[in-house]
Order: sequence, then structure tokens, then C-alpha cells
Amino acid sequence: MRGLLARLLIIAAVASAALAEGAHASCPTARVDFRKLAAQAYIWGYPLIRSAQLRQNMTLPEDPLRIRPATTAGAPINRLGHARALATPETRQGVAPNNDTLYSLAWLDTTVGPFVLETPDFGARYYTFQMGQADTSTDLALGQSTHGAQLPPVFILGPGQDYPVPPGMIGVRAKQRYFMLAGRILVRDQADLAEAWQLQDRIRLRGWADYQAGRDQATPITVQEPIERRDPPSDDPAAFLTMLGTVLKDWRPARPDRPIVRSLAPLGLMPGRHFDSRCLAHAALPKISQGLKEGRAAIEQRSRELGTNVNGWTVNYRGAEFGSDLLLRAAVAMDQIYVLPAREAIYMIAKSDSRGRTLDGTLSYVLRFRADELPPADAFWSLTVYYAKGFLAANPLGRYSIGDRTPGLVRNADGSIEIRLQHDAPADKGANWLPVPSEPFSVMLRLYRPNDEATSRRWLPPAITEVPATN
Repeated sequence: MRGLLARLLIIAAVASAALAEGAHASCPTARVDFRKLAAQAYIWGYPLIRSAQLRQNMTLPEDPLRIRPATTAGAPINRLGHARALATPETRQGVAPNNDTLYSLAWLDTTVGPFVLETPDFGARYYTFQMGQADTSTDLALGQSTHGAQLPPVFILGPGQDYPVPPGMIGVRAKQRYFMLAGRILVRDQADLAEAWQLQDRIRLRGWADYQAGRDQATPITVQEPIERRDPPSDDPAAFLTMLGTVLKDWRPARPDRPIVRSLAPLGLMPGRHFDSRCLAHAALPKISQGLKEGRAAIEQRSRELGTNVNGWTVNYRGAEFGSDLLLRAAVAMDQIYVLPAREAIYMIAKSDSRGRTLDGTLSYVLRFRADELPPADAFWSLTVYYAKGFLAANPLGRYSIGDRTPGLVRNADGSIEIRLQHDAPADKGANWLPVPSEPFSVMLRLYRPNDEATSRRWLPPAITEVPATN
């Protein structure tokens, strides 16, 4: 609290000094509803900050000398990194990592582009490459569902770069300076890892000039503007506005965003510049603080209602294609940052049971799929457990997900499948046991390449029901 008060006093002192000399030239003088404006700034800016933080964490780790875990696909900017193991509780790559695929990931600074991505023949193995924009949206994923076993070369352009897409290549354009390329390659089991590694090693990412010259030369590592690594605060106006100003230093507002970006000027935020505290009057700070809190609360509320709510599940059928729904974009950035487009994968989250009560690991639950209502996915499906912060929960079994590829999954006589969600091992059906932490938790059901039953919402996930305690 003292730290917050000190920062507010510093802003107030700077602002007062500026006001004593006259209004700063770039600050609008019209009356402004700072509370409403701050709420809008938090909702609009939250995913931009989270994307920048994820980029920094993956390309510039806080402790560069620490060996990255094999589950992390980190690499310097403009380089391709590969995760060599499936996600575990030690994985801190975004939130809600999947436990089904190996990630191959690159963050690109398109100012040194264009780039060319080349991939091997994946045969019948599921794979996809996500084209992630800097606002956390994704409107394109290329892979098995779009091109079968092998992609043509992918030509990645930055904003304002005027190059024709070479014949035989797929053109992809980044909307901002930074761009995320995330590959996912299915791993069937531990014995399958070596083959997946060989495929990863045959993925190539090169600059356009190096591709033309046939060189395997590493693209230069460029300098990034540092940003604070903590969750964007709603109780610290100076910190939040500084974070957002860091992002806006490189931001190119698209036409739909221009009105809201222009409206941020009274907060000292303008594209191409850092946060300018001289725009803020002391009297506005309490209103700004209140607005930031309201923006945060709106995001948290929306994260519990991402789309369709049924049987204790919330389902976002729009994936990472947000359109003009800024609140959905922020909510997905909070709980599911950089999900795939819905046509590639649908993510269903349950935080409560059939009676609307919070899932709690001190209780036992069952999720029952009838024989005729198994998750309708053309690639595969999986159910994964997370504890409150969105990371995998450690357990003695080392099992973090169950799905259609789980060996030994037991079916009942009628063909149904019952998955046991509980902290302690059940007396039977060990293969159907998905361990949960002894605290509140959530589960995510992923459908990769969902079919028409899922995308049309004819199929909906059944409720998770509590299993009565036995003496």
C-alpha cells in the first residue's frame, strides 16, 4: 500500500509541476470521464501487455543462465525453439498448456523480415502451425486440417512490407511489429517422442534473403523494449499505464482500433511514445484507479462466461477470432492466451459441477460420456486438469490428461466412459483416474479438429457430477 501511495504521489507531483507550467501540448483539454476511459484502457490494453510479457518471457528469460526445462519452447527473438517433452507442472509457457503436443515456437520481429517457414512431411500425424498476432488474436492456423501431410513454404510479412508472395508459398501478414509462430505436433506416448523430435529438427525458419541464397544463417537478434513481468495491475495506475505505454511504443493502430487509441491521449498514452505522466492531473488519479479496477473485474467476469454456458462448462466457439469483442479478447488472454481458432480446436472449461458448485479436490467427481456422446473430434480429444493459476497440478501418477489415446481406458458394459476426477486413487478403474489437486481446480476439454456436431453445438459436454463419499 505504501508503494502504491508513493507512486501516486510521484505522478501527482510531476503532473502538478506540468500544470503549473501550463498544459502539456499533446494532452487534450476537453472534459474526460477518466473512470470510464481507464476501464476501457484496461480492457483494450490487457491482452497487448500479456502478449508482450509472453514474448519477453520466451525470448528473454528472467534468469538467462538457468537451463530451460525441456517442456519449454523458448528461443531468442527471430529463432525457432522446440519443447522436447510434454507439459508438466513446471511448464510456465503462457497459461493452460496442453499435455498432448510438443510446441515449436518462434517470436518474430518483422522489421527484419520477411521470413520463410518450411516444414517436413508429417504423414498421418496431427500438426498445426498457429499464426498469432500481437493482440493475442489468431485468424489462421495452417496444418493437417488445411494442407494434409505437409505445408508449402509459408512467407511471413510484416506490416508495410511490400513483397509479392513467391509462387508456391502461402502468404501470411503480421499486423504489428511482433508476431508469434506456434507449432503443435501430436505425441502419442513417451515412445513416440524420438520420432516427433526428428520432425521438429526438420522445421526451418529463415530470413527471406537467406532462403533465396540457400543459406542456413541465423536471423539477427533484435533489441526489445523491456516490460514488467507481473500481471497487469489494476491497483497501480502508474505501473499499468507504463506497461501499456511500452507496448504502444511499437504499435500501429488498425482502423477499428484508431478511435479507442486516440481516446487514450488524456491518460498520456499515444502510439510511438512511452506513457507521459504529465497529462494526468492529481484529481483524476482516484477515478483512473477506480476505472482500472472496474476493467479488471469485467474481464474476470467475462472469463467465467466466455460464450455458451452449459452443464457447468463455458465454451468459446469463437476461439481466438475476436472481431470487435474486446472483452472476449481480454478474457481469453487471462485464462487461455493464444488458443487456436475454433475450426482447429474448441476449448471447453469447467470450474463447477452439475449443481453449480466450485470444483474442489477435497471432493470426488465423475465425468460420464455415453457411448454415443464421446467428444466429436476428427483428430483427437483430451481432458486436462489445472489448479487455480492455470498450470498443471502435480500428482504422484504423473498423469495430467486423459483422452481418446489413453492406453487402458476402461469402458462400461454399455460402451460409456467414466472419468474419475479426485485427489486420491479410486479403488478401481485406475486408467480412468485423472488426479486433481486437493484444492479448487478446473478442467479443460479440448477437441482438435472438431467436427460439425461440435461446431454446430449439437454436441455439448455432459455435467461433472459429485460422487457421494463412502464410509
